[in-house]
Amino acid sequence: MKALFIITISLFCSFCGHAEEVGKAGLPLYWWQQKAFVNFGDYISLKLVERIVGEPVKTFQRKPANNPKKLLALGSILSFADDGDVIWGTGLNGKLPEKSSYRFKNLDVRAVRGPITRAFLQNSFSIPVPEVYGDPALLFPYLFPEFSKSEEPLYDYIVIPHYTELHLFPRELYSNVVYPTDPWDVVVRAILQSKFVVSSSLHGIIIAEAYGIPARLLRVTETEPLLKYNDYYRGSGRATFEYAESIQEALEMGGERPIRFNPEKLYEAFPFEFWSTEVRIKPDFKRGIL
Repeated sequence: MKALFIITISLFCSFCGHAEEVGKAGLPLYWWQQKAFVNFGDYISLKLVERIVGEPVKTFQRKPANNPKKLLALGSILSFADDGDVIWGTGLNGKLPEKSSYRFKNLDVRAVRGPITRAFLQNSFSIPVPEVYGDPALLFPYLFPEFSKSEEPLYDYIVIPHYTELHLFPRELYSNVVYPTDPWDVVVRAILQSKFVVSSSLHGIIIAEAYGIPARLLRVTETEPLLKYNDYYRGSGRATFEYAESIQEALEMGGERPIRFNPEKLYEAFPFEFWSTEVRIKPDFKRGIL
C-alpha cells in the first residue's frame, strides 16, 4: 500500500522536479466563502494548497469553537486569523485598517502578500514577519501544468469585474466579460486565451501577470479600497501603479509594468512540516515563466 501511495503521489506531481520527505499532520485551510456564490480568487486558495501537499485539504469550519490552528493563504482575510494561526501570502483588508478589527495577538507568519501587510503586523502587533512577499496565486504556472498560456489567443482582451460589479457588466452587452463567479478553471482558461486582461478582480490580474499576460486594474466603483492592490503591486516589485477608469482607457494604457518576483522563495515559505504527505512537491523554478 505504501508503494502504491507513493506512486499515486508521484503521478499527481509528475511535473515536479523531485520529492523530499516531510511529516506530521495537516492544517485546515481558511478561505473566504459565500453561500450564494463561489469567487474564483478565493477558491483557488484551496486548489493551490491541495496541489502543493498532494492530498485533499480540510476547509476550516468555525464550529465547533475549539478548532485547532489553521492556515490562511490567498485573499484579504487577515481579520479571520486567531492566535497561533499560520499565515502564508495573506493580505490586510483595506476595509479593516484598525488594530481593533483583529482578535489575534500572535501569529506564525511565513509570508505575506506585500509590505503594507507586513508593516501592519509589525507596527500594530509587534509580530515578526519575514520579508517574503507575494500572493500564492503567482505560483500557478509552476504547479498546474494542465494550464498554459495560449500561443494563439482567442481574445484580444477580456474583462473580469469584481464580484460586486457584475451588474455593471451584463453578458448581453459585453461578449468578452468573464465573471469571477464562473467555475475557477473556466476563469483561468479564459485568462490564458487572452492577449490582455482588464480586471477589477485582483486575482484576475494576478493570474494574468503570473503567466506574463499584460493586465490593467479597472476601477469603476470605490467599493474596494485600493490597499489590497497597492499591497500586491508593491509585493511583486512595483512601488507605484496606475488604474483605468474605463475599458477604453485600460486598452489605451496597456499592461502594468511586469512583476519582479521570486517564486521559489514564496514556495519554500509554505508550512510543509504540518502535513503527513510522504513526498514534498518540488516544482522546477528554472523554467523562467516569471
